[in-house]
Amino acid sequence: MTVWGFRRKRILGIDPSQPTDLDLDLREQVLKITWADGVVSRLPLPMLRKECPCATCRTEREERGRSLLPILKAAPAETIEATGGHLVGNYALQLEWSDGHNTGIYDFRLLRTLADAQPP
Repeated sequence: MTVWGFRRKRILGIDPSQPTDLDLDLREQVLKITWADGVVSRLPLPMLRKECPCATCRTEREERGRSLLPILKAAPAETIEATGGHLVGNYALQLEWSDGHNTGIYDFRLLRTLADAQPP
């Protein structure tokens, strides 16, 4: 079940990091993106949560990376899932999560970088 989607008219010469179609599938927990250059990406939402760009999550990742003896966090008692999302202007997507977290704004360039890093 697709929760929402949007389409943009493809324009020649557009930045390849601009999506022409976004499809947030909450049932499958996947974000499907068709990019201006025709590439289609499927990003697992749990991976997007792990890569949340908000200041709090970024700081946590940086601190874990600097630690000589990392302290392991206990896994959450329940699975965290995306519960919704909306566009932020013409440049980003903001996702909402079942634990109430909603401050990460995923700009389209970041999403394209994450998509390109996915194994084929």
